[in-house]
Amino acid sequence: MNSEGSPSFLTPNHLAPRRGLILLALTGSLSMIFVDLTVTAVAGPKIAVDLGLSPTGVAWIANAYMVALAAAMAIGGRLGDIFGKRSMFLTGIVGFAGASALCGMATSYELLIVGRVLQGLSACLMQPASSALVIETFPQGERGRAMGVYIGVSMSFFAIGPVLGGLLAEYAGWRWVFFINLPIALAAIALIFAARTPNRRATDRSLDIPSALLLAVGLPLAIYALQEGAETDSATQRMRLFDPRFGVMLAVGAALCVLFVWRQWRVRRPLVQLSFLTAPQLRANVILIGLMQFAMASLVVQGAIYAQDVLGYSAAKAGASLMPMLIPVILVARRAGKLYDRVGVRPLARFGTVVATLGLTAWGAGSIVVSYGIIATGMVLLGLGVAFIMSPANTDTLSGVPDDARGQISGIVQTFRQVGGAVGVAFAALLAGWSRAEGLSPATSIGLAILAGAAVASLGIVVAWTMPAKSIEKIPATLQE
Repeated sequence: MNSEGSPSFLTPNHLAPRRGLILLALTGSLSMIFVDLTVTAVAGPKIAVDLGLSPTGVAWIANAYMVALAAAMAIGGRLGDIFGKRSMFLTGIVGFAGASALCGMATSYELLIVGRVLQGLSACLMQPASSALVIETFPQGERGRAMGVYIGVSMSFFAIGPVLGGLLAEYAGWRWVFFINLPIALAAIALIFAARTPNRRATDRSLDIPSALLLAVGLPLAIYALQEGAETDSATQRMRLFDPRFGVMLAVGAALCVLFVWRQWRVRRPLVQLSFLTAPQLRANVILIGLMQFAMASLVVQGAIYAQDVLGYSAAKAGASLMPMLIPVILVARRAGKLYDRVGVRPLARFGTVVATLGLTAWGAGSIVVSYGIIATGMVLLGLGVAFIMSPANTDTLSGVPDDARGQISGIVQTFRQVGGAVGVAFAALLAGWSRAEGLSPATSIGLAILAGAAVASLGIVVAWTMPAKSIEKIPATLQE
């Protein structure tokens, strides 16, 4: 046995014949997580009819999942370092399958929400572990291509979610939106066992419980206040964010998050080594990922609403209307991964952020003038830009950190991603709701929300053009101390 808790012969070189199996299992698991972010976007009305839900109830079918993802990703990443990535991956995927079955069998709103929260918590064990396992399985020089497949295919399922949700809800019933995860989970479990993936663990296996509690309470409270506050009160016709209750929730949640950050710098063995973020390249990568997810998550939700409310599409057609964003991700993500192996992340991020911002701007403008041709053009540009950002930035971040900390760094990356997505959805809903309250049409309201997302995404251009020239080679161990 080696110091990482796995047999010494199970090195990346000896895993070569089984790398394809491992990558297939990890990609399938991430695809499940991504598809469940958006699969309910167009299935919501069918669920509402069956369970008798209000529009707010429908929104929380998606929101409960996103809040759970944002709250516990960093904790899940740290648990992967402590107990081993393979163990946490398998625990997460079994939990995700069980939670999906619970969602599919739910006969009440409360049971469905419990299932969605459990899905999110299980994904927090699975996702940081899976991305760390990709890096551990493939040697330097092949990681960009492997992550291109891992991220590219999964991002495709992020876009496929509304299509799949619409088709299943219309022809098989909304419960199959969740039941479809079961065979994928079983296949991933079988592949991981067949590939005999090693279970590397960190030498430092401490867990700072107070930090975990601060994060697990503060982050969901703040995100809940933002997302629930974006809804309009039926009695007063004002956004709930003006209700003092939500202001207090937001303030308390933000304060707990600040206290969490303060504690990470004070304790000897923190839950999250924030000192890693003092490395300029790693910090730039993480910010880029968060900004892009902010824009994309809100777009998929608002785009599905727009297609049904403004364009008058059916659930299935509304999902299909988002497909132009998928095509460049499928075609380009793997190529972007190969380019990363040759040129690093900076030139790809510079190109990607400019193209993605142009795409978001076109999408927003097309929404205001109600032109699907312009909207589709914007989708293609956005998909192209994101393909040049997400995979290279993820690969660069995880390749340059010590093996002992790869799980928690993956947790940090995914926390930024999920917080960006959750806040993006809340921000877009808040802006769209405010615009409608001011008497603007649904098309203009959603278009303005998308243009605001473009403004946020444009900050990524600044980050990309000011990031260091060299990719991360190895974060020095002194940053852990």
